[in-house]
Amino acid sequence: MSRVRTDPLVAALTHPTRQGAYQALSQCDEMSTVQIQGVLNVDRYNLYHHLKRLVKVGLIENHRDVGRARWWRVVKQVPLPSMGGDDTSMSTSPLDELSKLTHVHSIDLTDSRGQVGAKQLVQRLAQEYNIPLDLPWNFLPGKIILVGTKKKDDE
Repeated sequence: MSRVRTDPLVAALTHPTRQGAYQALSQCDEMSTVQIQGVLNVDRYNLYHHLKRLVKVGLIENHRDVGRARWWRVVKQVPLPSMGGDDTSMSTSPLDELSKLTHVHSIDLTDSRGQVGAKQLVQRLAQEYNIPLDLPWNFLPGKIILVGTKKKDDE
């Protein structure tokens, strides 16, 4: 099976730490790792991991090192993806659309047996309907949402 693909820039910026680092760097010419760490309040090892991902997709660069300090800057300006917060645009999320439906049922999967069974069901359905889906081996769903349509009275 093939993996579900998305734009690498969007995928990189959907993580809150990477999005925060990119936003902070976008507001000035350059920042040191320590300055970014202070803004985001994350440990340095975690921050380096996220900065490297932003470098990999070509959004930022480590453009100079002074002693032990690394200095970062934005090399590509892109709009930030919506995180579903205070965005008041006209577009609605799929979850907003689901909440309007009357035949929606949620199943909480509290034990690993149910989670594994749900994962296998989703994989079989994807295969049957030729939907490219490659779930990681350690993916276990916590909840399944079922959406049904109401039959018309004349059927």
